[in-house]
Amino acid sequence: AAAAKAPGEAAFAQRIDPAREPGLSPEQRRLMAQVEQAQRYRALRRRLRSRNALLALGIGAVTFGI
Repeated sequence: AAAAKAPGEAAFAQRIDPAREPGLSPEQRRLMAQVEQAQRYRALRRRLRSRNALLALGIGAVTFGI
């Protein structure tokens, strides 16, 4: 059941639920879960890196101020 797409919206950007998608093998489901986990890990690392940079700048500013 394809929903009406807005102009410029690509079909590959559509999210699917692997558990309910027909025609996927267990290996394909496992691989999709593994890729999603890797993406979440990368996003977490990126977020922590920016927090650490802000903390370092704050500590540096306080140290320089003293």
